[in-house]
Amino acid sequence: MPPIRLNRRHFLGCSAAAGWAISQGKDVEGAMPLPPVRLGLIGLGNRGTNLLRSALDLPEAEIIALADVEERHRRRAQGIAEKARNRRPDAYADPLELLARDDLDAVLIAVPNDQHARLNVAALDAGKHLYAEKPLGLDLTECDALIAASASRPDQVVHVGFQRRSNPRFREGVDLIRSGDLGTPLEARSSWTSSNGPVDGHDNWLSHRERSGDWMIEQGVHIWDWLHWVADGPPARACGFGRRDVFADLQPDRDVTDHYSVTLEWPNGFHASFVHSWVDPADDAFTGIAQRIVGTAGGFDFGTGTATFRDRSLPRRSIHPGNLPDTRFALSAFLVAIRSPEPIAPPVTLHDARLATLTGLLVRRAVDERRVVSLDEIEAPSTA
Repeated sequence: MPPIRLNRRHFLGCSAAAGWAISQGKDVEGAMPLPPVRLGLIGLGNRGTNLLRSALDLPEAEIIALADVEERHRRRAQGIAEKARNRRPDAYADPLELLARDDLDAVLIAVPNDQHARLNVAALDAGKHLYAEKPLGLDLTECDALIAASASRPDQVVHVGFQRRSNPRFREGVDLIRSGDLGTPLEARSSWTSSNGPVDGHDNWLSHRERSGDWMIEQGVHIWDWLHWVADGPPARACGFGRRDVFADLQPDRDVTDHYSVTLEWPNGFHASFVHSWVDPADDAFTGIAQRIVGTAGGFDFGTGTATFRDRSLPRRSIHPGNLPDTRFALSAFLVAIRSPEPIAPPVTLHDARLATLTGLLVRRAVDERRVVSLDEIEAPSTA
């Protein structure tokens, strides 16, 4: 069965306003009822379970089938879905069996990084719309393979899980920076620090660079994509330092960089500092995610949604404070795009997702070699 596409007269909601209403779980006035998008989920670990719960919050999604190599993951996910919808999805150990079903419109894939390239392309080959978790690939060859596969199937929607791009606080924060209200952007100050190390994942895949790409690619790509978004492109160079032996006493064969800091510079002089660590004390003063931009006239904190100005006569400005379900927003954007009679630009393009991997490779080499590395040494970004 081909992926679902609806005639224009049966679809109301492809505009930005209607898409926002749907993402908030609101009815669009005058809209005709639409059939739900029939979803399969591949990968039911921590991230896959998060995607499942978010999809179950969306009435326009119907969970048909689940796949994971581990039985306990499958059973847990089936129980979550059954409790939420009073329907127990079919479950498979082999994701290719799920992809072979002809009653699925789309798949959400959240498997270890070394499986992204194979399963993402397999999903497109099976005629399914694809929500691919980040990173797009572990290297540029993998990224380019998926970009080529998607280009050959223009009717299939492909979104990548950089959910900050769907978060209204981040979207309006970027608009604020571009409006000039903060003056000329000078720098970004960011950190992602945790006391939960060593994190290893199922079958220790997060412990090994060959499988995860290291933290610069596995998790750091969220930060690189945010910086590209703010700075309107990738950095020109990076310099960093780190440690790969922090947990050697616990996991002697571990080879990922569990503590590093990096400085990135753009051609126009904008620069960013980032600290990424799994070894901080278990204290809110040390742990958490910080994403801030400082300009000549003020700064914006993406974590709190607060804009503060150097002119002290200007009041602080608050943009969508509090916790926001950005994964749900991202999945809603994916479903809206599937049901639209006309193409809708994704929150993040495959080219943008490729740049995040490219910058991850840049940072990884800078940290490995403890020197300034230029982007040209990795590869000039594609203009395709």
